[in-house]
Amino acid sequence: MRNALRVFEEVAARQPAGLSELARRLDLPKATVQRALTTLEASGWLRHDISQPGLWVVTARFSVLADTSPAVIAARDASRPFLRDLRWDLDGSPGFFVLDGDRMVLLAGPEETTLRTLEAEAGPLPVHVSAAGRAILSCLPEATVDDIVARSMPDDPLLVARVREAVAAAARDGYAVVDGEYQPEVGAVAAAVLDADGEPVAALAVIVGAERLGRGGDRAIGAAMVEAAGKVSAVVAERTSP
Repeated sequence: MRNALRVFEEVAARQPAGLSELARRLDLPKATVQRALTTLEASGWLRHDISQPGLWVVTARFSVLADTSPAVIAARDASRPFLRDLRWDLDGSPGFFVLDGDRMVLLAGPEETTLRTLEAEAGPLPVHVSAAGRAILSCLPEATVDDIVARSMPDDPLLVARVREAVAAAARDGYAVVDGEYQPEVGAVAAAVLDADGEPVAALAVIVGAERLGRGGDRAIGAAMVEAAGKVSAVVAERTSP
């Protein structure tokens, strides 16, 4: 079951995807991946690509059941060109993240392998050590932030105070910064993507070496993230307004 879920996630992230590519990226035997693909096809989750029968894609069933909000879909699609530009402009690993309960989920990014490798090594990305998470929290009502912090963080008053201070700084500056809190020597800067009502629906984040965050580096990167997130927000507002 675990292998099947890994195969499904990889296909969803890279579709259309072939057997050899999946086996290589997941570091699994081809026979194992093939069994998972066959099982997922029989269950209605995957199918062969119509134009490239040797490759696999996710079926419409997943899209229907996922029921992702129109704002998130619009934001994800609008973010792709900006993520590609940020990759080269900032020499980092950018991604499009959404809040899922008390953790962050990566939905798009030109360097998803790098980001997913970090998650595989360090575990699911808790909202309180995520720059994207803090950027989103900075745009939410105080009561909602209190609830998320209470669910996602250990009972450590000093840590809670430090995170709340970081969220307040993100609200003031327009971007959030994480320096070595998820993984040592790894930094991240993020800005929230807003819908037409000014509510956060996602965040753009870029992972860089923590050494780049000193001497004003975080401000320069933050300005680029705020600009990109603002442009994506404008597209979301245009596409989802009545």
